[in-house]
Amino acid sequence: MEKNFEFAGGQVSIKEYPEKEIRNKILSKIKPVVRKGRSKHDKGYIYVDGKLETKVKIPNNHGKIMKESKSRYIAAALKLNDDEFNNLIDCPLTGPQYYDCLKSRIA
Repeated sequence: MEKNFEFAGGQVSIKEYPEKEIRNKILSKIKPVVRKGRSKHDKGYIYVDGKLETKVKIPNNHGKIMKESKSRYIAAALKLNDDEFNNLIDCPLTGPQYYDCLKSRIA
């Protein structure tokens, strides 16, 4: 199911995905340093050139559909817009492409 939202720049949509799928794509493509904390979610730390650039809450490993607001929160933590997040999960955006995108935003 896809939800559409209207923003100043036009219509942007973010898809709904199972938490397990989001988790697997983050872990397999981005390969963050994962730390288990006291909460029920793992934390992923993303480094560029040895410097911590962002951290993300890793979704749980179950089939529950993640709500749009949580997907946007994860996308923002990954420093991705809605289309880039969708591409990360749907596969056109590779891990190296993600890091190129991230580097361009921090330069």
